[in-house]
Amino acid sequence: MALQELTGLAALAAAVPSPAQRGASARHSDIAQVSGALDIKLRRLPDSVEVMIEGTGPSPVLQQTTQGATWMGRLQTAVPMTLRRGPVQLSLPEAGLQSISFEGSGNLFELKISPTPGFPVGRPVVSADGRSLILTFNAPALSTLQTLTPNVNTPGRVPQPGFIPPLQPRAVAPPLGDMAVGTMTISNPSYVSVSGPPVTMTLRNAPAKDVLMALSQLGGYGFVYVDESTTAGAAGAATTPAAGMRPISISFRRESYGRAINSALLAAGLQGKRDGNTIFAGPNVLGKSFGAQLSKVYRLNQVPANSAADYLANLGAQVTKTNTITTAVSEGVAATAAPAGSPTASTTSSSTTTTVESFGASNGPLIGLRATTDTRLGTITLVGAPRLVSIAEQYLKQLDLRQRQVALSVKILDVNLSNDTELYNSFAFRWGNNFIVNDNGTLAANFGGVLGGASVQRTLDSPLLPGQPFGGANGFSGQTNPGAAVNPTTGQPLYPNNNFFDFFQARILADNSKVLASPTLILQEDPSILRDDSSGGSGGSGGASGSSLFSSSFDNIDAPIGRKRGNEGVVRVGINVPTNVTSNVTGTSATVSCTISELSTAGLVLGARVQKIDDNGFVTFSLSPSISAVEREVGAGAQCPPISILRIRRLDTGVLRVRDGQTLILTGVISDFDRAVVSKWPILGDIPIIGQFFRASSNNREKRELVIMVTPRIINDTEGGTFGYGYQPSTPASRAFLGGSPQPSMTP
Repeated sequence: MALQELTGLAALAAAVPSPAQRGASARHSDIAQVSGALDIKLRRLPDSVEVMIEGTGPSPVLQQTTQGATWMGRLQTAVPMTLRRGPVQLSLPEAGLQSISFEGSGNLFELKISPTPGFPVGRPVVSADGRSLILTFNAPALSTLQTLTPNVNTPGRVPQPGFIPPLQPRAVAPPLGDMAVGTMTISNPSYVSVSGPPVTMTLRNAPAKDVLMALSQLGGYGFVYVDESTTAGAAGAATTPAAGMRPISISFRRESYGRAINSALLAAGLQGKRDGNTIFAGPNVLGKSFGAQLSKVYRLNQVPANSAADYLANLGAQVTKTNTITTAVSEGVAATAAPAGSPTASTTSSSTTTTVESFGASNGPLIGLRATTDTRLGTITLVGAPRLVSIAEQYLKQLDLRQRQVALSVKILDVNLSNDTELYNSFAFRWGNNFIVNDNGTLAANFGGVLGGASVQRTLDSPLLPGQPFGGANGFSGQTNPGAAVNPTTGQPLYPNNNFFDFFQARILADNSKVLASPTLILQEDPSILRDDSSGGSGGSGGASGSSLFSSSFDNIDAPIGRKRGNEGVVRVGINVPTNVTSNVTGTSATVSCTISELSTAGLVLGARVQKIDDNGFVTFSLSPSISAVEREVGAGAQCPPISILRIRRLDTGVLRVRDGQTLILTGVISDFDRAVVSKWPILGDIPIIGQFFRASSNNREKRELVIMVTPRIINDTEGGTFGYGYQPSTPASRAFLGGSPQPSMTP
C-alpha cells in the first residue's frame, strides 16, 4: 500500500512542472498557437456571419470555388500547420449555414460550407488582421423586439428607448480584384561594371574629372571624358563651372573598385560607361557608343504611335517629332470694320514654319534610345543599342493591348393603361306651356308660352329663328328654343304637348398601350473625341444645314449623352417633330417667315457611355434612356407650323458598376391617376336609384408603369469567342434574311 502511494506521489510530482518548466511550456504553447495550429470560430453579426480561421499568419492564400450551392475554399499556409481540435464540423442553420467543415494538414486545408435550403451562400468578403483570416458571409438580419413598461404611478416624462444602429465590427476595406501586372527586370544603365584592386583614397574638393582619371589608372583602364558643347556667351557661363571640373570630396578605406568609381560618378552627377578597356564619362555619355546600333520599326495595332512615343520619352528615350505651324496675317481694313464711305482693302498672307523638336526625360531606363513616329502608318522607329531596343520593345508589347468591348443590352417596358367611363342622361317633357329639360345633369325649365330674352320673344310652337341650331352631341345640348323644332315632312312640332322624351348615353373607353424596346449597344473604353460640337448649342439654328441641325439640337436635346466620344453611343427610334420655332419679320411689307429652331424625337432615345471595363469583369457605365410621345400640338402663328408638346419619361443615371452578365433594374416607376366628375340636379341627383336619371358622371383612370433593365456583357473577341447574343427576329421575313434563305413571298 505504501509503495502504491509513493508511486502515485511520484507520478503527481512528475505531472506538476516547475515554474521554469511552466514558463517554457507556456512559451511553446503560444508559439504553437500563433504559427503552428489552426482553429475555426463563428461570430454572428446583425446581417452577416464571420468565419474566423485563427493562426493563419500574415500571408495566407485562399482559393474559392463553388459546386452548385456549396462554397468551398482551399487555404494554403506559408509553413506546415496542424488543426488544434482536429477536423471540425459546425452548424448555424438560423444564419443560413447548414454545415461548416474544416479539415486538412501540412500546408493545405479545406473549408466547405453548405447553405440551408432557401438561403444561398454567396462569395464572402475576405480580410485578415495579420494573425487570422476572416470570411464574412451575408446572412438574414436578426429580428429585434423592443418592449416598454412605463410606470404610470410616477409623474413626469415617460422615457422612450432609443435605437442606435450597431457599429461595424471593424473597418473592412472593399474587396480587391486581380490586376494585370507586367514585370521586367532592368539593370541600372548608370552602373559601370568594372573590377580592380581595393581603393583607399581621401580627397577634398578635387575636380571630378581628375578623380575619375586617377581611379581609372588605378584599375588599369583608359579614361575618356566627353563634354557637352555649350553656347558661347550664355548667361552664367562665366560663373558656372563645367561638369568635369565640379569639386567632389571622397574618402575610401579598402573600398571595392567598382563601388568606388561609381560613387565618384554619382557625386559628380555624370554618366559613365565601359567600352572595351576604356571608361567613358560625361554629362550625356550613355547616348554615345562605338558599337553597332540596332534599328527597328514597329507597326502598332491598338495604341496610337504618338502616345507610345510620349510614353517612351517619359522613360528617358529621346523622341524626335516634326511640327508645322501655319501663320496667317491680314493687312488692311475689312469691309465690316471700315467706316461708311471709306475704301476697303484687306490682304491676307500665310507663312508656314517647320521645326524639328526633340524631347525626353533626363533619367530613366531608356537613356540613349532615339525614337520617331509616323502617324500615317501608325509606326514607331527605335534606334539605339540592342539592349535598349529590347527593353523598349517589352514596353510596347505591354502598351499595345486591345481595349475591351461591352454589349449593353437594355430592356425598356413602358405600359400605359387607361379606362374611361362616361354616363350621360338627358330627358325632356312638355306639359302645356311648361317645358322642362335635363341636359346631362343640368336643369333647364321654361314656364309660360313665351320664351323671353333680351332681344328674342316667341312662343314655344313658333318656328326656330335662323342661326339658332337645334339638338347637340349629348342630347338636348344647345337647344335655345326646344319647343320650336318642327318635323320638316309633316310640319308638326317634334316635341308635342303632354309627352316625355329621354336620351341616354353610356360609353366605356379602354386604352392599353405598351412600348417594349430592347436595344443593344456595343461600346469600348475609348474616350477620344470624335467631333467637336462647340459651335452649336442646345438651341442651334437648325436651318443652316443638315449637319448643323444634327450636331446641335438633335444631339443635345434628346439625350445628355451624345455621339461625341469613342466610348459613347446613341440609339434613336421615332419621328422628329418641331418643338420650337423662330419667327422672322423681313422687308417693308412685314413678311413673316418661320424657321424650325429645335427638333426632338418622339419615340425612343437611348444614350450610353462606357468608362471602364476592368480585368475582374466589372463594367462602369452611365445611361440616359428616354421615351417620349406627342401629347398635343400648339399653334405658333399663321405662317408657322404647330409646335408639338411631348410627354417625356427620361432617366439620367450617374456612374454605375455592374458585373458581367448581371442585370440591374434602373427604375420601376408606377403612377396611378384617378379623376371623377359628377354633374347633378340639386337634391334629386342624390336620391338612390332615381338620382341616376338626374345626373351625369365621368370617371377617368390612368395607370403607367416604366421598367428599365440593363445587362452588360463583355465581348470575348479571342479566337473562338461568342459574338452573338441570341437575337431572335420576330417576323419570318427577317429570320429568312438573317439566315440567308430566300425571303417568303409577300403576295397572298
